[in-house]
Amino acid sequence: MNFFFYISSYYLLIFSIIGFGFFFQRIILNEIDIRKINIGFIGIYGIFLLTLSSYISIIFIPHTYNFNLILMSLGLIFFVKFLKKYFFLNKYNFFYLLIISTIFILFIIGAKNHDDFPYYHFPYIHWLTKENVLTGIGHFNHGFRTHSSIFFLSSLFNLPFTNYFLVHLSPVFFMIFCNLILLNKIQKLLFESSKKKILIFSLFTLAFINIFFYRMGEHGVDRTAQILILIIFLIIFENFLYKFKKINNLDIANFFIIISITITLKT
Repeated sequence: MNFFFYISSYYLLIFSIIGFGFFFQRIILNEIDIRKINIGFIGIYGIFLLTLSSYISIIFIPHTYNFNLILMSLGLIFFVKFLKKYFFLNKYNFFYLLIISTIFILFIIGAKNHDDFPYYHFPYIHWLTKENVLTGIGHFNHGFRTHSSIFFLSSLFNLPFTNYFLVHLSPVFFMIFCNLILLNKIQKLLFESSKKKILIFSLFTLAFINIFFYRMGEHGVDRTAQILILIIFLIIFENFLYKFKKINNLDIANFFIIISITITLKT
């Protein structure tokens, strides 16, 4: 029963992140047609907004059960609100989300955490749930001097009933959304014979991250940043080869959002 409860919570967290992504698109990227945005990028928008919210909120309040429950419930409300419009415009992308997220359950239950997780990842995350405005904590653990935004994001997954048993899932969410970005890109490029170079790069990137980064125990803060760097290269290559003189606002937004996340993952 605990297993099914945790799996259900895993799906709810994914939907909540996507809900914040919908909200971000509606508020910040409103002039960009939602039909042009695949659900992988919407998930990345949600991660960006949640990470930013975590940085701001920790100044005032620790990420307690109640705070996190309210925040994630808000994401679910956004998800329900925007799902109907997005589903009818991009229903296949939503089905891909369910398939990929289900496959990654094996990724979660078939591996241990990163070796540094008990050393300083989890203690840092746990501290964020107990105290606000963390300064000077590098004196207690040398690992605390290695800042990463993934700890702040993970601290938001400390929820009632599941407690801290889902705080290690942040790399999984990044993997899911990056796979969706690549699958969507490949699907579109299959019908564009003029962009074979980008299709090949996308295929190799998809194969690379799923063959070499399939062990969850290797996902500290480095692997996630490396995966996002490959997505950044994809955006750069496509615009340099095919759109250099007419780069659209969506590609510019995606580039700066992803590079901002990447820089904060491991400064």
